[in-house]
Amino acid sequence: MAAPPTPASPRSWLDLLIDALALVAAALLVLLTALILVDVGTRSLRVFTLPWSLEASEYMLYAITFLGAPWVLREEGHIAIELVVERLAPRRRQLVRRLTDVLGAAVCALLFYYACKVLWRSYEAQTMVHKSFVFPEWYVFVIVPPVMLLLCGIYLRRIDRAAAARAAAATSDGA
Repeated sequence: MAAPPTPASPRSWLDLLIDALALVAAALLVLLTALILVDVGTRSLRVFTLPWSLEASEYMLYAITFLGAPWVLREEGHIAIELVVERLAPRRRQLVRRLTDVLGAAVCALLFYYACKVLWRSYEAQTMVHKSFVFPEWYVFVIVPPVMLLLCGIYLRRIDRAAAARAAAATSDGA
């Protein structure tokens, strides 16, 4: 049996996409940090102000959250309270993990559906955002459906891999 792929060598196009989104999120985080540093520094020195920096920061934080979410889910880097789960017997622990993966996939599918509805309604209404920047409101919503679909895919892949591992274990036990 081949060794499992390492995070340094992506396993599939899905992993490449997740890594690319994480890199964009990381670049935005660096840009956000630089923007805040420049804004605070220039305001403190009374050189100039960046009146749009707060709004730009809001949109960058929004994008960082959604673009980084698939990577965090894949790497299981999210906050998890495992106090109860880790005390369960191995079979029950597997069952709980399976249930949470199914629930996660269902929630992401539902969020995908509603995000598509919101995006379409905003696009149809041609609502504009009028702040420091002026742009169609649907630009803000366009990131959510693909990310929810991607998160759902990650959950489904976890379910599939767990099922394959169970099948392999059952085959080796019967041999």
